[in-house]
Amino acid sequence: MKGRGLTLVELLIALAVVALLAALLVPAGIRAAEEANLTECRANLRTVGQAVLLHAKDHEGSLPVSDVLDGPHPALLAALGLYLDDPRVYYCPSTRDPDHVFTESNLAAGRIGYFYFSCERGTPNRLISTFLRWNVEWPRRLHHAMPGETWVASDRWLSGESTAHAGYKKCVNYVTLAGEVRMITEGPRAAFK
Repeated sequence: MKGRGLTLVELLIALAVVALLAALLVPAGIRAAEEANLTECRANLRTVGQAVLLHAKDHEGSLPVSDVLDGPHPALLAALGLYLDDPRVYYCPSTRDPDHVFTESNLAAGRIGYFYFSCERGTPNRLISTFLRWNVEWPRRLHHAMPGETWVASDRWLSGESTAHAGYKKCVNYVTLAGEVRMITEGPRAAFK
């Protein structure tokens, strides 16, 4: 008995089933990848938080102070170099902005993927949240004796733009002086301390 080929209708049904399965599996894969990025981002912030607290322990409670909120941060990188082995922890894995992903040139220039909130001044950069530019008092020099919920570092957040974490309009991971990593899925300004 000879094998029979597929009819056009059977072929179309098979293609529809494959397309349906792809439509179901691709979003699940994207969500799983973003959850992995969120987890890595939190781990990065926890590591940075531990490093600044170790620095504070060795410097009478003072955290390193950067020049400006949105960088570059050469003084921060120099201060934390003794406490961190892997410079990739300064970069959120979800960020796609070429100036804020890990590259040797970004690292050498002091450009990191997170905001660092112990700095001499805010920023004139109009893309940065107006809340950070106008409502936060600068300079902001952090000390370990300040309240534990004080923000040390966070994902970058810009006015009117979604944050780096896909699937969340305003998702921001941040690390506090108490060393806790938290996430806010609403506008970050409400939680900022």
